[in-house]
Amino acid sequence: MKTSSFLILVASFIVSLLLTPNHALAWGADGHQSVGAIADALIKDTKAGQRVKALLGENTLEQMSVWADCVKGIAPEKDFAYTSAGRFPECAFLENPAAIAAMADYAKRNHSDCKPAFDEESCHKQYHYTNLALQHNEYKQGRVGSNDRDVVHAISAAIMVLQGKPAPAPFNIKDQREAVLMLAHLVGDIHQPLHVGSVYLNAEGKQTNPDEGNYDRGTHTVGGNALQCPCGNLHALWDDIPVPLKRGKGNEVLIQKAKTVAKTNAPIEQWSTWWANDALRDAKIAFASTQFSASTPNQRGNSWSIALPLEYEKTMAKLKEDAMVRAGAHLAQIFTTVWPE
Repeated sequence: MKTSSFLILVASFIVSLLLTPNHALAWGADGHQSVGAIADALIKDTKAGQRVKALLGENTLEQMSVWADCVKGIAPEKDFAYTSAGRFPECAFLENPAAIAAMADYAKRNHSDCKPAFDEESCHKQYHYTNLALQHNEYKQGRVGSNDRDVVHAISAAIMVLQGKPAPAPFNIKDQREAVLMLAHLVGDIHQPLHVGSVYLNAEGKQTNPDEGNYDRGTHTVGGNALQCPCGNLHALWDDIPVPLKRGKGNEVLIQKAKTVAKTNAPIEQWSTWWANDALRDAKIAFASTQFSASTPNQRGNSWSIALPLEYEKTMAKLKEDAMVRAGAHLAQIFTTVWPE
């Protein structure tokens, strides 16, 4: 098939996605809430469930799974004021003085202790991802895209707080409730393939390994955010979830599948690393048979156009379902391991 025909087919596929009703909601809301709903069901009537309820009060993991994203509405440059009121329906229940004060307090404590570089976000925003090159098969700190405040370390830090231990620097986690709020979201994040695996491209659109030779920051596609398609960018496409996976739709099916997920066969201190390895495997599948254009410089760095293979929608749907099921099961397993019967 000629490249032009291939690109036309890809464009047609993505346009069909955009015309699908209710497609625009992101994994950041519907997907995370589905993960939380799975975990709620799995810990119901357990000691862990009682402990989580004692910490969250009338709120559930499903509801609070968006908290760590809603915190991003706190603006350091505006004296840590909340600037997203009314923008995101999933955050509406947190838009009251007490909840906003709690989010601002967390954002202040986790803003700059990690000493972010000039082109990096606030520390707590970096807790949501790591960006490992696809050439690797496993997570190792020190590789480009990894650091001591990425999602792997953030999950481990929150688990330590649940175990009654202090959070290691640079994390500042106030108490077990805050740790639960972090885990309710970040465990979902680490199972999203493009929150872990990232492709690095040179100016001609050829894949490079940033851990070989001198790393060029201009090759970083930022977890797919710099890869453009008619939908906007590849990361946004992966954040979207199919209607059957949205909360209230297929939760019972997902819950039953989650019950069959085996417990991670490693000490709990290593769980987030193992989950990152699984997500990196999924990211390799997500980028299989894709094609990239030459780069186009812009104010934020470089961007590339991406062409996707046929039946990519089926690949995404399967990976997303598997990832969300595992995320819900693993979130529940954290609580039942820390607070066993």
